[in-house]
Amino acid sequence: MTSLRGLLAILLAAMLATSAAAQGYPERAVRLVVPYGPGGVSDIMGRIVAQKMTEVLGQPVVVENRPGAGGMLGTGAVAKAQPDGYTLVLSSLSAYAIGPRLVKEVQYDPVKDFTAIGAVAIAPTILTVGAALPFRSLQELMGYAKANPGKLSYGSSGIGSVAHISAEVLRSSVGVDLVHVPYKTAAQAYPDVISGNVSMVFDALPSALQHIRSGKVRPIAMMSDRRTPLLPEVPTFAEAGYPEATLRLWVGVHGPANLPAPVVRTLNEALRKTVEAPEVRERFGSVGADPFHASPEEFARIVRDDVARLGKMMAAAGIKPD
Repeated sequence: MTSLRGLLAILLAAMLATSAAAQGYPERAVRLVVPYGPGGVSDIMGRIVAQKMTEVLGQPVVVENRPGAGGMLGTGAVAKAQPDGYTLVLSSLSAYAIGPRLVKEVQYDPVKDFTAIGAVAIAPTILTVGAALPFRSLQELMGYAKANPGKLSYGSSGIGSVAHISAEVLRSSVGVDLVHVPYKTAAQAYPDVISGNVSMVFDALPSALQHIRSGKVRPIAMMSDRRTPLLPEVPTFAEAGYPEATLRLWVGVHGPANLPAPVVRTLNEALRKTVEAPEVRERFGSVGADPFHASPEEFARIVRDDVARLGKMMAAAGIKPD
């Protein structure tokens, strides 16, 4: 009995110490791991978030680039970090719901090994066709695809990429036969789409914008659940009659599992203030991202739902781990 009381006393003391530390959080610099290389859209967004959160929290939020394995290397490192709120990761749909399905030995569970803190933005995927093609709506495009199985092709940035999964979501939802033409990057697909060798391309909005604005490709629909201010005339897949094909490409912030609730609340509030700041919204818009805030509970639900949904979609499409 004495030893049990001693153990309980130790546990209580540890809990009180953790709670006291959480109440004073943050007391030093916070590390935000961006699991991609410098200069890309994710890196730019991470630095925008870190800069504003530094102002809000009153402590430095330092970006650390840890690229590799499609974002899974840096993400996995954060899963193993101390759950004290001083090591976070810029999370994304790709590294949580897609990447872990593409490898046999996954280094982390995208749900159990993390604490969802909050969403910061949606980086929409857009479907475009070559300007020489006659299609001007998703209904026209899908109508032709149904009547002509295997006649339309789409480019993507490779098997298992967000663009590939986006197309598979549409293909399986509508029941059409589309030919996949994978490239190393989505940018490499555009010459073939523009020349007419490939019918369409699914791509992240930031990299698609230059080709849309040049008039060489025509925007058809956004896979997001809402229109983008950058192209307000382009409907969503739901508005075009295909709500089941919606794919919300979220970007957010996660920490290791078991983060103290006071730390999560502090960080979520800091994210809310960051996302609502006019200068942040403007800078997000410049890279094609729409600001999006969510509570920890809402964000955790979004992640769980997407992990389950995309897992089923990828299995149905025959996409297997290497």
